[in-house]
Amino acid sequence: MLEDEDSDRIEKICPVCMKEASKRCARCAMVYYCCVEHQQKDWKVHKVTCQPFKIFSNEQYGRFLVATRDIKAGEIVLKESPLVHGPAQITGPVCVGCLQRSCQDSPSHQAECKFTIARGSKISIQHFYVPHPTYQCLMPLRCLLLAESDPARWDALLKLESHEDERRGSEQWRNDREGVAKLIPRFFKCENKWDEDEILRVVGIIQVNGHEVPMTEPSSVAIYNMASMLEHSCRPNLAKSFTNRGEVVIWAPNPIKRGDRLSICYTDVLWTTGNRLEHLQQTKMFRCECERCNDPTEYETYFSALRCSGFQKDSKCKGYLLPVNKAEWTDSWKCLKCSKEVTGAAVCQILERARMDLEAMEKHREDHCNRYMKHYSKWLTTNHQFMVDVKISLSQVIGGGQLEAIKKIPYDKLMNKIKICQDLIALFEKICPAEARAFGATRFELHAALAELGRRSTEANNPAAAAVQLEDSLHNANECIRMLLHEPSMLMESKICAQARINSNTLKALLGIKE
Repeated sequence: MLEDEDSDRIEKICPVCMKEASKRCARCAMVYYCCVEHQQKDWKVHKVTCQPFKIFSNEQYGRFLVATRDIKAGEIVLKESPLVHGPAQITGPVCVGCLQRSCQDSPSHQAECKFTIARGSKISIQHFYVPHPTYQCLMPLRCLLLAESDPARWDALLKLESHEDERRGSEQWRNDREGVAKLIPRFFKCENKWDEDEILRVVGIIQVNGHEVPMTEPSSVAIYNMASMLEHSCRPNLAKSFTNRGEVVIWAPNPIKRGDRLSICYTDVLWTTGNRLEHLQQTKMFRCECERCNDPTEYETYFSALRCSGFQKDSKCKGYLLPVNKAEWTDSWKCLKCSKEVTGAAVCQILERARMDLEAMEKHREDHCNRYMKHYSKWLTTNHQFMVDVKISLSQVIGGGQLEAIKKIPYDKLMNKIKICQDLIALFEKICPAEARAFGATRFELHAALAELGRRSTEANNPAAAAVQLEDSLHNANECIRMLLHEPSMLMESKICAQARINSNTLKALLGIKE
């Protein structure tokens, strides 16, 4: 497909006939052609680099990607196979072919298999449900062996960031040195094949660029070439998923303007700022300076804030506490309203207690969720990470479980489910508008509740209200489908998407909507 473009920033020369051209490739917006026939003729060459983005680089960010044209909502920006794929560094024994606990004949295992056989004795594993030291060497070994088995992939791998200088001397670096860099030469009897620094560089590349692939139990790790150039943001504009073949799928849940930098999140967007900053510093070796992290209120959602009244006896202050220094979340906090300061130790004590109680709580029980929220509402804001975690559980527990259970819940619980879902969606739109899985799952729960509300309105002879509620339910079912469309078939989100499709068709029939 070609489109007209009057930009003069790109040389308008057709690569086939080398004549002046006025039509550009609509996908990448970077190459011009004089006619459709020449575009078709050049496709085999151009398709290798035809992407809706361009690679840029600078000293601060290294390599990053910028949109070369407007990207539509729902559009796939990038799909690519991994440079290397293997078990996580800390994992119990898994099949190193399919990466589950059960194909020694897998092609991905052949190089290290031959290498292991050459050591002269088999590896003995006695316990299959605890982390095994050999497994933390497998992914680095698989990478190192690319130098001989696939030099092109090896060269691409070496161009990725390792942050070796920043990692050096850290506790993780010391563990990697003992558990991987020294173990590989000794265990595989290849003392002269790779030096310690080379192995540690590869370990750094894996830790900095590795993507968790949640399609097996336990999850595996993969490194992708182009996807590794996507910069980080705690409010990214791209979502990430995977195909059943292990390809990464990077897509845009919302429109992206030409010239915008493309980003994914290297941590968890539903963690507090303090937790995100700590995790990124420990695992990716940088301090996040994104817009969200530089706004302690997180777009006035107070997702990481605490209530001032919880730290003052008999206080009626309705203000929120946030760090005095936004760069130091473990130091003193200060109320935005009354200016009272609270020590970092007092804040950490409350947060640790709330975290431990959350982990111990039976989230599938509605009464436990309500009890937690009632108790910790003294300290935690309505939108705090821990409260949101419980709300997500509640949105699924209320009217969930058994088939048609939602038809049996009281009206007040049904309305509470609807409000919880609406509040969550409003929050996600502010702090993480590209978090497709959270959006999709919550949209499905809201769709189900609204459909039930519509059914009850129909039974109460209120067709006008029923029509509005069913239309709203259909909208949320379709949004669920849109957000979960790219999820692989083995994940629960894919099954939710499939059910949403069935429900959407049923609602269309009820509303008399024709395709």
